Amino acid sequence: MLAPDDSSIPASVQELLALLENHGMRQWAEGKFSHPSREALIHLCKFGYFTGLLSKAQIASYLKLDRPDLKNLLKAWYDDHRSKGCGTC
Repeated sequence: MLAPDDSSIPASVQELLALLENHGMRQWAEGKFSHPSREALIHLCKFGYFTGLLSKAQIASYLKLDRPDLKNLLKAWYDDHRSKGCGTC
């Protein structure tokens, strides 16, 4: 998993925000976080995955996950989605 102080976080967050803007979804991210952080990046990846903007491979790349960790993260996201419903990200 990506370290909390990884130097790629700000650029990755900006890249994902630009992707959201290109798809007319930037307003969704407004007010969700105050600065680029690992938590913000994870949140953006989750939203991007569930909206079909990001693939598993892209999430693994952004978050620097190996296959077993990616599988566990996605399972946790699906479990969260099943228990809380849509809108968890």
